[in-house]
Amino acid sequence: MATRTILSPGVSIIERDLSLIAPQNVGTNIFIAGYASQGPTDEVLKITSRDELLQIYGTPSNSAERYFYHGVRELLNSPASIYTSRLPYGAAAGSGFGSNYSALVYPTLAYTSAASMSAGGTDFTAASATYVLGEPVQMVLTEDEYFQAQEGSLFTWSSQGTNQAGLSALSQIGKAGLVVLNKAQTTINSQFEGYYIGVADNTGINPNSLHNSIIGAKSVSLSSDIIGLTNGYTDIPTGTLQFNLSSGVGYSASISQVMENLTDYNIDGREDDDVLNVGVFKLRKSLYATAAYKLDYVLEDRMVGSVDSYRTQLNPLGGPSVSFFLESADTNSRNVEILVNPYISNKYSTTSLDANGIPSKKFRVLTNALIASNDVTKSGVPTASLSAIAAKIGYADNLYPLGAYSDSSLTTKLLGSIPSKLERALEAVKNDEIYDIDVVVEAGLGTIYCATEELGTTFYDDTVIVPSMSALQTSNDLDGTGQNIRANYSTVFNVFENFCNLPSNTGGRGDCVVIADPIRHIMIKGKNTKTLSDRSTNFQQHIYWAIRHQFELENTSYAAVYGNWAQVYDEFLGDKIWVPFSSVAGATFARNDAAEFPWSAPAGYTRGLVSGNVVNIAITPNQKQRDELYKSNINPVLFSPSQGMAIFGQKTLSRKPSSFDRINVRRLFLALERPTKKASIFYVFEPNNEFTRTRFINTLTPIFEYAKNNNGLYDYLIVCDERNNTPEVIDANELKCDIYIKSVRTAEFIIVTFTSTRTDANFQELIG
Repeated sequence: MATRTILSPGVSIIERDLSLIAPQNVGTNIFIAGYASQGPTDEVLKITSRDELLQIYGTPSNSAERYFYHGVRELLNSPASIYTSRLPYGAAAGSGFGSNYSALVYPTLAYTSAASMSAGGTDFTAASATYVLGEPVQMVLTEDEYFQAQEGSLFTWSSQGTNQAGLSALSQIGKAGLVVLNKAQTTINSQFEGYYIGVADNTGINPNSLHNSIIGAKSVSLSSDIIGLTNGYTDIPTGTLQFNLSSGVGYSASISQVMENLTDYNIDGREDDDVLNVGVFKLRKSLYATAAYKLDYVLEDRMVGSVDSYRTQLNPLGGPSVSFFLESADTNSRNVEILVNPYISNKYSTTSLDANGIPSKKFRVLTNALIASNDVTKSGVPTASLSAIAAKIGYADNLYPLGAYSDSSLTTKLLGSIPSKLERALEAVKNDEIYDIDVVVEAGLGTIYCATEELGTTFYDDTVIVPSMSALQTSNDLDGTGQNIRANYSTVFNVFENFCNLPSNTGGRGDCVVIADPIRHIMIKGKNTKTLSDRSTNFQQHIYWAIRHQFELENTSYAAVYGNWAQVYDEFLGDKIWVPFSSVAGATFARNDAAEFPWSAPAGYTRGLVSGNVVNIAITPNQKQRDELYKSNINPVLFSPSQGMAIFGQKTLSRKPSSFDRINVRRLFLALERPTKKASIFYVFEPNNEFTRTRFINTLTPIFEYAKNNNGLYDYLIVCDERNNTPEVIDANELKCDIYIKSVRTAEFIIVTFTSTRTDANFQELIG
């Protein structure tokens, strides 16, 4: 019922929005990761054309790069939206990553009065003060030291601060006001590429002021456990930068402007004087620079919060307020963890907010602009005292390197640890609120990893025969070598499968599927020889058993395998090469979705035709051979002289005989679950009553009606009433909705019976 808002007779107009519409799935989004000769690493890009592919990632120069290049190229022959990530070359986690962690330790002094500065400004116990943050000291941490810093045993927080010179050992970190831990083990290379931190307060937020909170970029050019004291930072020449660090009044693009606009709400008032803006920027070679070498930037993380551990803010999703503490703002960051000295954050006392919501503790980043403004009301510190503080802790109006120096080179083409690199690449697209991902393709990474592990090489050349792969080609149990090959492949496969599976199972997204590949060496020998071209080989032993052994331990409905490799023409080599089939299948998925729906089977001569650049396939199994593959959940790909190449299977890798052992059913559920989740979020914190539950059902019903009317399901039932929302459920603050689905099964086996009858036979009697 509408609530009256007027106190005297009259008319009150009230609006209520009951028109919530659940979003429909649009298009097919496919993610592919791999190696390339150039382009940004550890970054997700959307590729829309072949020219863009070449411009960003360059010409492929080896087998691993060709798998990635031709994988993306196949996907470009479909309506798919293609998200790509280049894996870094280099040992272990690759160039740009090291074995150590690091910390940026910010010296901080407290101003309460001129007398306090005479005493050094190191006392953090005052109830009211202005804390001034200076240039950080970079310290390198081992893995043990990093985890000790996280758990609080590496150092002890001190109520007495120190100047920059006092931060000369790990044990003294506790005297700092702010610490930023590099939890991703990123490094800075010899060309200054890597991750950088910028910190700003709320004094420069006014759009009518100069954007000058960042005026320089500091980097590292030598290996040292401590940078910023004896071994100083290296200034990055401004001529190397493709962007501006600061800018004038207005909206001229610059790093400073970005730093001063990390929020979509206003924080320039006195009530936000204890708020800090922290930006994580990735500097890397510009993709489009015409000059010889220029650095461009990408804003990787943005964190805004108060240094007061008790501060809260309104929840944008409704309901109780959420923490506005700066340490809580890094929850979703994969790069940094922020620590605030607890004597400053009031952890050991109470909030510094007064009755009007104004903090008695201010936090200021020491910049040249802050001193130049000569505004005590804004800064909280007289200009003379600020200048004295600057002599002790330095200015902090620069970007500072997040990670130690590493002289690694991409020219070595070291593949490194593919599983760990792949995990980070997938982590970048794990947030389903930012990236809608329907399909992930393996693109041969399992083959690359298995081959290099077996040969003991740091590079991959697919023309080199791997003799030990024959260990898979047996109908007996695998020996030690075969088990090792399978385990190596499973290491890569499990990274993909964990990413796609349910959050409750593996912590993954739970809304996409992965297309996996058989190991190349099962089907192709050396440069261009099909396994079955050798008359001494046979399908059962050398193909069927090898693929079966490869996948016999996998059991998931979030993955599918197509038992083939594809041959395409490589214009750079001027020759035909073999590439993984997963990208070809991914393109088929996208064409299927565009022509019909995600719940249509992407197989057969109607929706499973192989098009694009494929000129040949590694094997052309006959009916009996296809039967063997299908029994092992391997989807066959066949060639017909009249119809061409086509996918003739749609099984997942689920071993349970249920509806989820078919791709169309798995993708039907994903196509229904995604919009259901997006629509449901708007009912969080709504009253759990009959009206809300009816609205909820009415919002979801069009999703399922659409699928029912388009051959996705035979029927469905949505139950969200007193039957499943009992008083006990309601008292637990839960709203339950049970959805029952009769999914459409596909006709995969057409059985036609011809019956000969007598001339005087009555057909109606025969079929009755």
